[in-house]
Amino acid sequence: MVRRKQAALALPRTLVVLLLAAIVLVLGGEAWMLASTGRGAVLLARWGIARRDRAVALFADRIRAGLAAAGVPADSVREVGRPAGAAAVRWRVGVASATSLLQINYAVSRRVEELGGTVLAGRETAAPGGATRLVLLLGFPRRPLHEVTVTRGRGTEEVEGRPAPRLALVLFGFGDDADAARKFFALSVPFAVAIVPGSRASGDLLRAAHEKDREVVLHLPLEPVNYPQLNPGPGTLLVTMKPDVVTGTVRRWLDQAGSVVGVANHMGSLATQDPALMGAVFRELRRRHLPFIHVQPTAGAVCKSLAGQLGVVYDEPGAVLDLEARQSSTKRLDERWSEALAYARRRGHAAVWVRATPRVREWLQRATRAQRLGEVELAPLSTVIRRPAAL
Repeated sequence: MVRRKQAALALPRTLVVLLLAAIVLVLGGEAWMLASTGRGAVLLARWGIARRDRAVALFADRIRAGLAAAGVPADSVREVGRPAGAAAVRWRVGVASATSLLQINYAVSRRVEELGGTVLAGRETAAPGGATRLVLLLGFPRRPLHEVTVTRGRGTEEVEGRPAPRLALVLFGFGDDADAARKFFALSVPFAVAIVPGSRASGDLLRAAHEKDREVVLHLPLEPVNYPQLNPGPGTLLVTMKPDVVTGTVRRWLDQAGSVVGVANHMGSLATQDPALMGAVFRELRRRHLPFIHVQPTAGAVCKSLAGQLGVVYDEPGAVLDLEARQSSTKRLDERWSEALAYARRRGHAAVWVRATPRVREWLQRATRAQRLGEVELAPLSTVIRRPAAL
């Protein structure tokens, strides 16, 4: 009888051991899966389970992405490294006087926090020579990993090494003619393309653009003042629509479009004055970290201020060449192009939108020759989108 009791007691012990082993295996597997993701690796480093070198590298990637999203050129960013005795990797960034430090703060801080990091400090101070300086301390509580110093002001560009003026071209107005669009896409000239969703040719246009590695802007059809006499096309977003319908439509179109560098208004003189409709659009753009490019804004438009309130990147083209592209002569087109190049030289960067017409396809080849551009470089649109003046 005693032996039977001992055997009976041994069985639960075995089950307990097996159960503990299973728990250890499960927890080990979960820890391995957690460590394989960026956020998981950061969390493990924050808890002291994993080395923090991985977190430092991941935060560095997010810092660069945030600076790029804020329109800071890559060659204006220097990673100094971790000097002896310093707690954090140090960054030095120089930006033009028109750049918003508040937007840089927002772009960098948000990306670090999304990964599980903490903004330990963020302050703006006066710097010598009338410049302004933003200092961000990023990492874990009581453990700084990165110190980012951004200097803005007169003369900053010369100190940090100002890049050549950059100009981005955006072609729009392809309509439903996919064959004509493919002829444009095949050109050797670098440019982005704006494509209106919802039409019967939208899918073909998007596929053709991605096949040629063109940056794509989703050209969102928005209600104009005299709609429907002036009609942006199928699926136009109207001010009478409920916000969740607007957001859902924008979400569906972005999913169908694939990779895009931004969203712009196609018409929309009425819609861009409506805070409810544009707020519904901007909420989806904020979720996807996409900028809004306001083409030819009307006087009553709310987009710039609303984008600032909601934390959405906002930009406006330096020039829109529309009527000039439709004329039989290229004289006015050449004049406006010269003005756009001069604008890019003054500001350091610019985006120019040009309607895609057969005449423009011929004109582009000579307008983008090195002799015509001078020191201005043609650049991807994603590198010249700038931040608004304030959130």
